[in-house]
Amino acid sequence: MQPAVRTGAVRRRSFVAGAMGLTAAATSGLLSGCGPDEAVGASPESLAAPPVTPGPKTGGIVYPDGYVGPVARKLGPIVTEPTKFVVVVPQDLTVGDWAKNKFTKWLEQRTGITIEFRQVAGADEDVTIKVNAMIAAGDIPDAFMGVKFSPSQLYLYGAQNLFVDQTAYTDKYAPNLQQMFHDYPLAKKLSTSPDGNVYVYPSFNDCYHCRAGKSRTWINTRWLRQVGLAIPKTTDEFREVLRAFKKADPAGGGRTLPFVGYKEDGTNQVTVDKFVMNSFLFNPTSPWLVVDGGKVKAAYSQDGWREGLKYLRTLYGEGLLNRDAFSMTAEQLQRAGNNKDGSLLGVFQGNYWGSAMDVDVEDPNARWHDYEALPPLTGPDGFRVANWDHYTGFDPRLVITRRCRRPDLLVKWADFQLDLEVMMAAYAGPGSWSFAKRGDKAISGQQALFGISGTWAPDKTKDTWAQRNPNYRSGDFRLSERVDPTKPTFEKPLYEQTRDRYFPYAEPIEQQFPPVALEGDQAALDASLLLDLSGEVVQTMARFVTGKADPADDGQWNDYLGRLDKIGLRPYLDIQQAAYESFQG
Repeated sequence: MQPAVRTGAVRRRSFVAGAMGLTAAATSGLLSGCGPDEAVGASPESLAAPPVTPGPKTGGIVYPDGYVGPVARKLGPIVTEPTKFVVVVPQDLTVGDWAKNKFTKWLEQRTGITIEFRQVAGADEDVTIKVNAMIAAGDIPDAFMGVKFSPSQLYLYGAQNLFVDQTAYTDKYAPNLQQMFHDYPLAKKLSTSPDGNVYVYPSFNDCYHCRAGKSRTWINTRWLRQVGLAIPKTTDEFREVLRAFKKADPAGGGRTLPFVGYKEDGTNQVTVDKFVMNSFLFNPTSPWLVVDGGKVKAAYSQDGWREGLKYLRTLYGEGLLNRDAFSMTAEQLQRAGNNKDGSLLGVFQGNYWGSAMDVDVEDPNARWHDYEALPPLTGPDGFRVANWDHYTGFDPRLVITRRCRRPDLLVKWADFQLDLEVMMAAYAGPGSWSFAKRGDKAISGQQALFGISGTWAPDKTKDTWAQRNPNYRSGDFRLSERVDPTKPTFEKPLYEQTRDRYFPYAEPIEQQFPPVALEGDQAALDASLLLDLSGEVVQTMARFVTGKADPADDGQWNDYLGRLDKIGLRPYLDIQQAAYESFQG
């Protein structure tokens, strides 16, 4: 039976709505809800205050040698008179009620600024769709925070004078942001729209392990020891390991899943191609765009993609890839990883161990310890590459609208949050972290800067803002987290295995297609074409891999290429090429 892979009408509406909403908003009057007596636009006093200069550093803090990142300074209130702004935010289970959140109250006491939060429920994509509808209806707050606007949305809404160009304000009132831009020039580039304006106060998180997360794959080393084999280095060795797993059946009762593919939550995207294809060509994962000598190409129409499909078909044909590789859900993957009698998984793709199983950092014998990162495999032609996301970490955090009378105060409020102590309070919760002592060791092996309980932020519901706010998390900052040898977490091995097993094979940044901004009409066409092309790619991948079609057959492969052309691959690539050249220019 063919795996169930289809692009539903509801999914299409959700996917395209964001881009289509841009054009609708642009043509319907972005501020149609504004009455003639309502204040629109910054007041003259918004740029009248003198520039902000950084205060003195807080004493007694031990920074690692050569540290680059956020620092703690002595801060005073931003305002002395009651000041309130209306800010739209995503609903978040960890944050809870934004108005009653512990950090919300902590920040208000220190800045003097009160925020009236309007919460929008739903996943990130749903929130963006709802926000687009709000904008089209003229229901505009002072600002949006934590809403994942695309570069195209920022550009269009900014060009329509709905979103404020923050350049003059951040240049004058945001010394912490200017320091971040100095430390990470790429953050400034990604914040800047094609017209040269900056419509967002960004967040930047230089997450080292995140750069390999799209294709990172895990192998069961307990099973490797059981079958007497080492971590494979080539596609041939990988096949032999999977064969050994299947024959030995470590899970028992024929339940062993040597290599597992599954469907990502909330999408029609699958994981089957994410790791293996990088032994045949650079596979950046969906939307599979690569840059070759300055030309934008689709990986799924290249010869290397075809060879990868042939290889995957052999794995499936031998029962080494699960039969439901194109329909298995993330929840079913978790059940297989958490099976009470022991994990059923040999190899799986996931950002970290928790993608497939519970992670108990208190238990030294927890099953996640059995899994290690599998480096990219050398293919039959000697090719291998690790999918390395050079652009990860940038997020639009605070977008100020034309409705706001005092953009300067909101920019100061955002910049306040880039202070080290404020950022840690927002991340871990006030009072739930501490500065390290001299001699404490960090993930990097050097002097530690701070420590929290658990890995990443603890689950302290209603204490934190769950990184929905402006952040500056430099690489040095992230690696300066204290390591407690009595309570080891997975952050250190995740960093080390990424460093040793993926970074040496990372593709150069010149080959990665960057996050680009499109004009409104182009964005709508791009979204529609992308949806149709992605559906064709995934459905045909399923047919080729499961034996319903044969990628080795020239006629069937050419039919697939023909369907891509009919959908509109060429105009789609033309759109991307123009946007890429604009980004580079």
